[in-house]
Amino acid sequence: MREVILQPLAEGMEEATLNYWYFEEGDTVEEGADLAEVVSEQGTFKIVAPCSGVLGEVYFGESETVSIGEILCEIEEEG
Repeated sequence: MREVILQPLAEGMEEATLNYWYFEEGDTVEEGADLAEVVSEQGTFKIVAPCSGVLGEVYFGESETVSIGEILCEIEEEG
């Protein structure tokens, strides 16, 4: 299981609002695919899948605020 953690995507970024999920739990995702879109004071950013696999648990819903270092979701890696 691979955790997808919100990283600082811009200087000074401490948190972001989850704007949109491109996949739902149980969907197959490919490495590099857009998983989610987040919005912060610094701009709008896309979170990409760090690996291929099945999207497991999603910890935040759309419109929720996420702090840097928090786990957005988990991906069950293939293979």
